[in-house]
Amino acid sequence: TLTAAVLFSLPVALPARQAPAIPAPESVLGFQPGADYKLANYEQVLSYFQKIHAASDRVMLVEAGKSSQGRTYYFALVSSAENLRQIDHYREIARRLAHPEGLTEAEARRLAREGKAFVHIDGGLHSSEVAGPQHTPQLLYDLVSRADEPETRAMLDNVILMLWPTINPDGQSMVA
Repeated sequence: TLTAAVLFSLPVALPARQAPAIPAPESVLGFQPGADYKLANYEQVLSYFQKIHAASDRVMLVEAGKSSQGRTYYFALVSSAENLRQIDHYREIARRLAHPEGLTEAEARRLAREGKAFVHIDGGLHSSEVAGPQHTPQLLYDLVSRADEPETRAMLDNVILMLWPTINPDGQSMVA
């Protein structure tokens, strides 16, 4: 799948830069996600993801290829800053567990304890199903703006989220 190929083979990750505040989605989109009669296109959502990437060390944008109309696919890795600094290490653990040939049970258990869970959430494929790609900016904001709260911090310490704005950027922009 595209996700597996990206996770295990694409080394293109843009390092996050620190900025003072996490912008709310409406500050970039011009409206609250889910607002009546408003749909953000892919370019608007991607712009929001880029702003969060620039504002937080808990978000890393990864380029994942091109759509049929030439738009660049991106997804955000969302986790603790420490996990993102060691992303190649955690990718290798996940890759090794996904392809366990030659692993002993003890080695597999050790890797499972040391590794992090990779979770994939995307804004969907079907462009006329608009709720999915409209909610991803809000989800990104909620995770990053609450990253210091104990419950969210625990999630980010234990999970590496692959958050795709959508897996159909062409369709999202056409429908919006």
